[in-house]
Formats: sequence, structure tokens, C-alpha cells
Amino acid sequence: MNTPIDDSDEIEKRTYEIVKAFFQTDSASEIIGSLHFMVESLLFTENLVNVGPEMRVHIANQLRVANLISQLGECYRLHAGK
Repeated sequence: MNTPIDDSDEIEKRTYEIVKAFFQTDSASEIIGSLHFMVESLLFTENLVNVGPEMRVHIANQLRVANLISQLGECYRLHAGK
């Protein structure tokens, strides 16, 4: 029977494998660069007037995702170095 500690260890291992697979495709800086490029492309279009409140929320979410990817990338880099 699995104890909560065993389940926690298994979840941690699975999470690490997901993050590892994610960063084997592209580095954190490449992913963040792509996200920023998409946001910048939108912000510097001539039709900026058409960027409504919903799109602004999407932009904010893109920036939050970039921050999360940066943090995950740093944790992965530190963990992989052990």
C-alpha cells in the first residue's frame, strides 16, 4: 500500500520527468524569446487600438508563463547538475 510519502516521491519524479522532457525540446531562453516575440509583434502593430481588454489579459498571461518557464528552467538546471 502506498503511503502519502511514497505518493509524494512518485509525483515529484513524474513532475521532474515532465519538466526534463519539456526543456529537452527547447531551452528556457528560446521559449521565453518566442513568447516575447509574439507579444512584441502584437504590441507594435499599427492596429494597437484593436487590442482590447481580453487581449491585454492574454498578454499578461504570456508574461506570467514566461516567468514560470524561467523559474522551471532554473530549477531543472540546478536539479540536473546534482
